[in-house]
Amino acid sequence: MIITRRQLVAAALALLALGVPSAPAADDGGRYDIEVIVFRGNNGSREDGAGRGAPPQRSAAEAFTNGPARAARYLGPLPRAKWRLDDVETKLKAGGYKLLLRTAWSQSAASWGSRSGLALETLGVDVPGLSGNFLLERGSLLHFGMNLRYAAEANAIPQQLNEIRRVKFAEKQYYDHPTLGVIAIVTPGGK
Repeated sequence: MIITRRQLVAAALALLALGVPSAPAADDGGRYDIEVIVFRGNNGSREDGAGRGAPPQRSAAEAFTNGPARAARYLGPLPRAKWRLDDVETKLKAGGYKLLLRTAWSQSAASWGSRSGLALETLGVDVPGLSGNFLLERGSLLHFGMNLRYAAEANAIPQQLNEIRRVKFAEKQYYDHPTLGVIAIVTPGGK
């Protein structure tokens, strides 16, 4: 049997239409290593507390996942030797930015759309004025984001950063806000 180029293209398009995931998704949410830096701008001017980046709506391809919904599970701190954002920290400090938090951990991914994140307290983070959680969700694609609130002083209007987006492994992601910023990197666990 001879397969024509047209048949190969049709088969490839059929696979794409099925929403083949970019990386295999384990039934338990897999294991992922995450590192984040949260910082304040060196001249933030907006003080209205507005967040950016509404969470995306579920696409038809991601609306259905196999099996029951999963919650994210904290799997432990990431050893310092595996941290990857030293160069970013150095550049931020040189630029006059105030680092609020730098941490790294391993976790499983929650089901897409669950908004089941890990609270800062779960990660062992205790930064005065900073609260919220980090989200790692997997449907057919991997998404990372956060819901963070920060008030520099007790009577200050809290600044809020709410955003979740698709991420690619080992690619630095910058989450922007007029007064806060987050740089994150997600890698497959154990790499």
